Amino acid sequence: MLYCGFNFLFCVLAILCMNLLCAESFHKNKCVETERRALLKFKDALLLERNDLTSWKGEECCKWEGISCDNFTHHVTSLDLFAFRLSGKLDSSICELKHLTSLNLAYNKLESKIPKCIGSLSKLIELNLIGNKLVSVIPPSLGNLSNLQTLDLGFNDLTANDLEWISHLSNLRHLGLSKVNLSLVVDWLSSISKIPSLSELDFYGCGLHQVNLESIPLLNTSISLKYLDLSYNEFQSSILKYFRNMSQLQELQLNYNKLSSKLSDNIQQLCSAKNGLRKLDLSDNPFIRGPLPDFSCFSSLEALSLRNANLNFVEIIDHAYLPTIYSLDLSFNQLNGSQPLFEITKLASLKTLHLSHNHLSGSIPHTIGQLSSLAKLLLSSNKLSGVINETHLSNLSQLRILDVSQNSLSLNLSLKWVPPFKLERLYASSCTLGPKFPAWLKHQGELEILDISHNGISDSFPKWFWNLSLSLRYLNVSHNILKGTLPKSFTRTKGNYDYDHGWDVWDFSFNNMNGSLPAFPELGVLFLSKNMLTGSLSSFCTSSSQSLIQLDMSSNFLEGQLSDCWGKFKSLEVLNLAENNLSGKLPNSFGARRQIKSLHLNRNNFSGEIPSLILCHKLQLIDVGDNNLQGTLPMWIGHHLLQLSNLRMRANKFQGNIPTSLCNLSFLQVLDLSQNNIIGEIPQCFDRIVALSNLSFPRTTFQHTSFIYFVENEMYETGPFIDKEILAWKGSNKEYDKILGLVTIIDLSCNHLTGEIPQSITKLVALATLNLSRNNLTGIIPSNIGHMERLESLDLSRNHLSGRMPTSFSNLTFLNNMNLSFNNLDGKIPVSTQLQTFDSYSYVGNNRLCGPPLINLCPSDVISSTRTNDKHVTSEEDEDKLITFGFYVSLVLGFIIGFWGVCGTLVIKTSWRRAYFKFFNNMKDWIYVTLAVFVNRLKKRFQVED
Repeated sequence: MLYCGFNFLFCVLAILCMNLLCAESFHKNKCVETERRALLKFKDALLLERNDLTSWKGEECCKWEGISCDNFTHHVTSLDLFAFRLSGKLDSSICELKHLTSLNLAYNKLESKIPKCIGSLSKLIELNLIGNKLVSVIPPSLGNLSNLQTLDLGFNDLTANDLEWISHLSNLRHLGLSKVNLSLVVDWLSSISKIPSLSELDFYGCGLHQVNLESIPLLNTSISLKYLDLSYNEFQSSILKYFRNMSQLQELQLNYNKLSSKLSDNIQQLCSAKNGLRKLDLSDNPFIRGPLPDFSCFSSLEALSLRNANLNFVEIIDHAYLPTIYSLDLSFNQLNGSQPLFEITKLASLKTLHLSHNHLSGSIPHTIGQLSSLAKLLLSSNKLSGVINETHLSNLSQLRILDVSQNSLSLNLSLKWVPPFKLERLYASSCTLGPKFPAWLKHQGELEILDISHNGISDSFPKWFWNLSLSLRYLNVSHNILKGTLPKSFTRTKGNYDYDHGWDVWDFSFNNMNGSLPAFPELGVLFLSKNMLTGSLSSFCTSSSQSLIQLDMSSNFLEGQLSDCWGKFKSLEVLNLAENNLSGKLPNSFGARRQIKSLHLNRNNFSGEIPSLILCHKLQLIDVGDNNLQGTLPMWIGHHLLQLSNLRMRANKFQGNIPTSLCNLSFLQVLDLSQNNIIGEIPQCFDRIVALSNLSFPRTTFQHTSFIYFVENEMYETGPFIDKEILAWKGSNKEYDKILGLVTIIDLSCNHLTGEIPQSITKLVALATLNLSRNNLTGIIPSNIGHMERLESLDLSRNHLSGRMPTSFSNLTFLNNMNLSFNNLDGKIPVSTQLQTFDSYSYVGNNRLCGPPLINLCPSDVISSTRTNDKHVTSEEDEDKLITFGFYVSLVLGFIIGFWGVCGTLVIKTSWRRAYFKFFNNMKDWIYVTLAVFVNRLKKRFQVED
């Protein structure tokens, strides 16, 4: 009986378990229908790319990508679409997922307001919307999410005028509002201090500047805070009082603020907090100053950054100073001499030392080799000199990053030396590693970044180098004298390349490499200019990387025709094939590259017409000069390429008229159509080109966006690609690069243009060079040419211009190169500070032109000169006659008055005669008596002495 009871009970339990399993299995295959519809509605509001969210179909929404459900209730509890590249609207249908505990839509491209109804999702523990394009004011309804532990709304276009709602989030541990505009928020400290559990606070770049200092002593200043980022704001040193009671604070970011006074004063205020601070960043506060202060109060400090803090001195460092420090960044300061580096090497626990961009000089001390834990040594852009040898490096077994670039250092390492370290990044640009190729690099198989440009290496590439190069994300060996050929192919093993972490950069330019082009691996940037490469581009074009963004093969010996395969380079922005021996017609596939911004095909032997580029709306520079291209100037340039800044088509065989559509190019700064067969008149509408007619038009370096690549989740940026172009300037050809964006030129010389120079061209007040020479232009020089006050070079020579030179020429004070020769100009050359300084050749061939600096005088000047000379001669003759007559008159009068005026009076007047002679007799007697007395006295004196 008992046995039967046990059997019965066992059967009942088995049936119940089976029912539960079946029920669970049933429910696993069935999500809540209302939530499924809400998810689909949310998806419909998105703009999907690359077929994202393709799994979002069918009835089983719990199995959809990014969705997690509760195992028993089957409600959606988590929506995680982190970095899915989603764009579109954040739809309010998301609020129907009432059981959500985690909503993570970070790093997408959502463009809308944050739905207010999200504040009704009371079970939310995590809300992460960082890195989108969300706009408007943060809804205060988020303050209803009382269970929220993580809230991150950073890096959007959001604003908050008040943060009082945050104080209701009593369970919040992480708050991220980076780049949220909080400039109008006043009492943010009060709101933050009411969150007792808050441990991480990120207010990076929020525009904060107002602090109610009177309320600080009364605040419960979030004693649980461990991480605090207030960087990129406008705080002054008074903010430091806020940290007095933060005994748990471990990391403090105050870089890019307005801290002032001595650095030691700021550190003293932080010391009073008596916390266990481990990381401190006070970088880029331009108003602090002084020497490196005493940090001994921070007994646990591990990382210190004082970049760009006006440090000017490092005192003698004691071995007990900062005993736990492992990372020290003093870059971009005013440290000089050799002493700072010597003292800092006493910090034995250092793993990272960053002293770049100072004024350090002398040699690197051998004591650097005692930092056995050193992993990153960054000393670039100083004035260091001397030799780095094995003694400096043999003990640095942990070294991973070495940057000694932009110094005068020489790496004198034995060819047989095997380093104890495995570098990941080596920057040694502008040092001396040559003349032999550094053999010790053979043992650096983990290198991802290698820059040995400007190193004086005059050697061939060793075979082992090409295997090393396959793992490199950034390679720069430019500006050496490297010889040899490229390998026939590059084969990367799986795992060497990650499409989600940018593209690779290889720079072999300015060397002596020869041979043909191989098929390159997946690259973003490839520079091979200024070498001696030969052969055709056909194999390269058909087999090489489709991911190229910038390609420069200029100044080589490449030849042959271009294959019509360029359409596959969908991302190509810069293509430079200039100065080669390429020939044939330009392929139509050029027009398929919608991202192209800069196209250099000049100085080749291309023929035929230019293919249509109407889809290349982003083009900023076109240079097809010095080829054999023909046909009419394309009308579509002015209708479709509205971003065009430089158009250079010189020295070809183009014909026909200049299309008036070019006047639509508001950004045009360089227009060079010289040395063609262009006919017709100069368009009257050039004054519509804003870049040439507006002095306030923004002008910057003509460059392309810096190239970004990632290594170990750290972002690195190459220098921007700076376009260069050879332009005719002031009578000679010059290459421009960094200032190309500042150059303004119109050159229509050596064509068959007719008609007059349009008056409207004088409205181009920003134009620096105008060359209309060697055409068939007639008429007069525009009278308002003086309005072009920025003009530096003007060439109107060898035309049929007539009339006088306008007097407004005197306003051209910047003019330092001018040629008006071989025209039919007449009249006087206007007087100015410029025109008389030019050589007479500037005016030769204008036979009726006169005046300085020419030797032939104008007729009016000749008449004026004759009259002046006549007056001068007459004046001299009159002056001689007057002097002769006066001389005789004076002589007679002088004789009459001087002689007869005295003697005649004495003869006629008896009393005057007696008085006159009596006076002289008395005078004679007085003189005689005086002399006699004087002589008598002398005699007596001599007698006494004897």
